[in-house]
Amino acid sequence: MKRLEGRVALVTGGSRGLGRGIALAFAGEGAKIAFNYLQAEDAAREVVGEIEQKGGEALARKADVTDSAEVEGLVDAALSRFGRIDILVNNAGVAAPRAFTEMTIDEWDGLLAVHLRGMFLFSHFVVPAMLKQGKGNIINMVGSFGIQPEAHWTHLSTAKAGMIAFTRSLARELGDQGVRVNAVCPAMTKTELIEKFDPDMLEGVRQRYPLKRLGEVKDVTATVLFLASDDSDYFTGQTLAPCGGDVMV
Repeated sequence: MKRLEGRVALVTGGSRGLGRGIALAFAGEGAKIAFNYLQAEDAAREVVGEIEQKGGEALARKADVTDSAEVEGLVDAALSRFGRIDILVNNAGVAAPRAFTEMTIDEWDGLLAVHLRGMFLFSHFVVPAMLKQGKGNIINMVGSFGIQPEAHWTHLSTAKAGMIAFTRSLARELGDQGVRVNAVCPAMTKTELIEKFDPDMLEGVRQRYPLKRLGEVKDVTATVLFLASDDSDYFTGQTLAPCGGDVMV
């Protein structure tokens, strides 16, 4: 039997990058998938098509993770189609390095809104369904900057550290009601998100990692699959870091 057979997973930002990898990995383990996209409609259709070609079920819907009405609409659509949500992966994110003295207020507000408000909104609308079921699993995709802040990443480091605090607090609050909450902190991973980053900066990062390579999507999805499965039933409030040794926790 597949590890996620009969379960429903909602993955934010599921059309590209890590979100796409997570959605496909979950579907491969038997989960029905719901996910949002913001602009990449063609990519979202490709993910749905790939899942359906392999006999799975998937729902894609355009939704801004910072818009409460759109988030609620996606959650309602997932519940209407699949009847339940067992796993929530708060993955949607944005990132671009910026010196603090050059950072605008809009850049600060926008990045924190996607990571923190987006995580809160999806959790806010999904948790009641999980509590009604008596069981649920929330996985927050954080990143190593949440543990080890970096220069030129003040906005992202702050947001990611906040995501870890949210994870631990919610885990303590919901554990006795059957809902587990954990965080995953990958290092720099080779996805579309980093394609526009300075190659010299990326090479410096690679050299800093003890394993001397950037992460692959499969390195991260293996950890997320573990947390989503029954293999991790005694894990909550934890921060797992598939990061090539960048941070050690």
